[in-house]
Amino acid sequence: MPATPAHLLGLLPADLVAHMEAAGERCSLTEARQVLSRVISEGSPDPTPRREPRRALVEAIRRQATWERLEVLERVPDEEGKSVRYLFRSPDGALSEAVRIGLHKPDHYTVCLSSQVGCAMQCAFCATGRLGLTRNLAPWEMISAFLTVRDEAPGRVSGAVFMGQGEPFHSYDAVIQTARILCNPSGGRVAKENITISTVGLVPQIRRYTRELQPYKLIISLTSTVPERRVELLPVAGRTDLAELASAIRDYAVIAQDRVTVAWVVLGGVNTGDDEVEGLRVLLSDLPLRINLIDVNDPRPGGFRRASPAELGEFLNRLQVLKVPVVRRYSVGKDQDSACGMLAGRRTQGEMAR
Repeated sequence: MPATPAHLLGLLPADLVAHMEAAGERCSLTEARQVLSRVISEGSPDPTPRREPRRALVEAIRRQATWERLEVLERVPDEEGKSVRYLFRSPDGALSEAVRIGLHKPDHYTVCLSSQVGCAMQCAFCATGRLGLTRNLAPWEMISAFLTVRDEAPGRVSGAVFMGQGEPFHSYDAVIQTARILCNPSGGRVAKENITISTVGLVPQIRRYTRELQPYKLIISLTSTVPERRVELLPVAGRTDLAELASAIRDYAVIAQDRVTVAWVVLGGVNTGDDEVEGLRVLLSDLPLRINLIDVNDPRPGGFRRASPAELGEFLNRLQVLKVPVVRRYSVGKDQDSACGMLAGRRTQGEMAR
């Protein structure tokens, strides 16, 4: 018999079948799908299947499983009304965030999910990195955040991106399990092509992702192609030579047969020069690229500043030599405490001060 109850929000139908069988109760795959459809697809607080539920199975599930959601501590809309940031608290007190982001299509939204409580990557421009890593989020916690945001959205939530707190590939198995639940017909019912996973460039995991033929979109957070600068900005980069990262990206592009998306956090006066563009040309000019430019949000005294309109315009002009699409991604991080990790960090610091 299982030692601890399973959390339904973190299971695929086959997982529920196995868990119930270990508990000594028969559960068919059809029944498992019906149960999970109730609590995930429909967001119901009652796991009882709609169609001819077996009382013995329902009673066993109530004994051997749980399906409660994370507590919502805050909902913070941005000043432009394009996003709402959520702060959640787990049963052990851990804080994590998610964001509902409006898409260009009216009444359509995506959810930006965190994968960890804090982060171990220590990127110089990231508030989450300054929190340090507490632990990985379990699949049920990520799904719980998605469901709460989805159920409160004024329109349709059609996508999910793992670009919140944490490095998704540092918690590879949990993130992939969550993605599978999100796109399962008994789960979140999100199209695979509308699920995106971001990584700061963990080469072993990128190669594993490629071998496994994962169907979700991948974004590589590059931010600098100058080796010394990249190590300063992203300390984890010191573990991997840029050429190794480029090789892993190249192999992924061949298998995925799609454009490789590179995320670039624009840091005023730091990474917008000719040296960065030349680095991109040398490393990846043979690949079909898409570059996503993201404004930094670092309100600390002496922190990184956003590029001025003139500097950004010059950088965009320099990038034209690459002849690839360049997208200035809408930022929901203009307000105070609105970038990833800021709500959790403020709340943590407040509690420590008491």
